[in-house]
Amino acid sequence: MEYRKAVDADVPLLADINRQLIEDEWDGGGMSMERLEARMRRWLEEGDYQATLFIENGQTVAYSLVSVDDEDDSAFIRHFFVLREHRGGGVGKRAIALLMAEIIPPSARVTLDVLASNGGGHHFWKSVGFQDYAIRMERLPVAEKSSGG
Repeated sequence: MEYRKAVDADVPLLADINRQLIEDEWDGGGMSMERLEARMRRWLEEGDYQATLFIENGQTVAYSLVSVDDEDDSAFIRHFFVLREHRGGGVGKRAIALLMAEIIPPSARVTLDVLASNGGGHHFWKSVGFQDYAIRMERLPVAEKSSGG
């Protein structure tokens, strides 16, 4: 497996991969491709995140979006996604091994979020050495009732 840092020309591909990630996690989305591209471009331009494409046999097989804080010696994996047609053959584990060995500093404390509904993701992250740390909870806003008048 090889990897390369994503560049501006990759933004449409990255946005499409992000769309697939959203579909897998949320059963849909709601964000247009234009909005996904704009958000991805902003993340890359501002330098807060590094997008990495993982490649096998000339094909993109996985992607990560990571923020590394050298001052705090920490990293946050915002996105990690194995393309659907490449799942189940160890691609994810190989990509994470590269990510941890060559992109994220070995001394960094690495965190990520896994949706409570994503049992497969939770199992995957435990299988590559992550452990439960906290449970983030949320309460969604209640839609206002219209006052019939």
